[in-house]
Amino acid sequence: MEDDKLWSHGIPLDILGLISSRLVAAEYFIFHAVCKHWRYTPLTPPPPPQSCPLTPRLMTLRAEAGIVEFFDPVYNVVTTQKTDIPKLRGARIRSSKANWLLMSSGNRGMFFFNSISNDIIELPNLLEEQGNSCSAWTFSCPPDSSSSNCFVVGFETGVYVPDVYIIKVGDTEWTHHYFFYAGNFATSDCNNPLFFKNNTIYLLGDKGNLGILCIKGNSAAQRPNWKSYGRHFPSSKQTSIRKAYTAEDVDNEGMLVVFLSREEGDVEVWRYKLKGKVLEREQLTSLDNNKTLFVSSGGSYLRTCVAQGLGNKIYFPMFHDNNKGVFYCLANRKYYSFDYSAIKAYSSSNVFNLIQPRSCIWIEQGDD
Repeated sequence: MEDDKLWSHGIPLDILGLISSRLVAAEYFIFHAVCKHWRYTPLTPPPPPQSCPLTPRLMTLRAEAGIVEFFDPVYNVVTTQKTDIPKLRGARIRSSKANWLLMSSGNRGMFFFNSISNDIIELPNLLEEQGNSCSAWTFSCPPDSSSSNCFVVGFETGVYVPDVYIIKVGDTEWTHHYFFYAGNFATSDCNNPLFFKNNTIYLLGDKGNLGILCIKGNSAAQRPNWKSYGRHFPSSKQTSIRKAYTAEDVDNEGMLVVFLSREEGDVEVWRYKLKGKVLEREQLTSLDNNKTLFVSSGGSYLRTCVAQGLGNKIYFPMFHDNNKGVFYCLANRKYYSFDYSAIKAYSSSNVFNLIQPRSCIWIEQGDD
């Protein structure tokens, strides 16, 4: 009884607040599990990080209001920056790599924007006869890279096989490549094509198979090659998929695919790995080496866990209740949030009450 009184009433609230202000990620749950008194003590949110974060951040562009928001998943905090850059008004985020975003503007405009320095690198306008008919874009490396050529590629989805736009940064004109033949690969809702070594791009097909585009001769003008791999998923599985995200799986030299179901937002993770001419697909129940996935349209990352409780989790571009970030736990198959200001932690088995910003993407600090 004496010990219980000590835990319940012996520590002043201001001291508990000081302790809680230094907690991040799963330490939040451990704090609440100490005793009943601590369980119902509101936490003091940790201060925003002063240095560059170790994990990717979700960037939300609210261009019409002149605001850029950055969500830090470890501290579960959104910081806001004013950005009076006319070029961003009406622009759309297409893809990300390190600090650089590939943006589109209007029907033909394309440019790069650095989310840290606010630098802009212009690209030539898209061809007038096609305009911007591409729903998926990617680029090979930062556009200011001194060690590699930066290729930018757009995909016209919804046709057999996707036509592509290609330009190498420094060229004065885009090249549009048509593919008139039908095949067993098509995609209408791909969102994050993945650039691999040797200028090969992985693209997830509508039916769960894999398409690979190979850029030839280190040239945008030379016609690239399409190849497809893998059998189709059963039709019942195809129709159950609401959204798919892809991320590079560096350690296994392949890609991870996160499928979000149409019903309640159930999540499946699959590993795609090409061995010779055979595509191997494996459904995963956990992420290797306690890693964390950050997925969004145009930019996704698989990273080593940097804070207790973030391993084997998937962060989606979703929020609940006033900008509180949400992750999916593969072990418990539920959505959670490290909500430091709430007495009871958020958890849900579905996505019904979650909100996704219109223009957002995961970015991370990176070097050339």
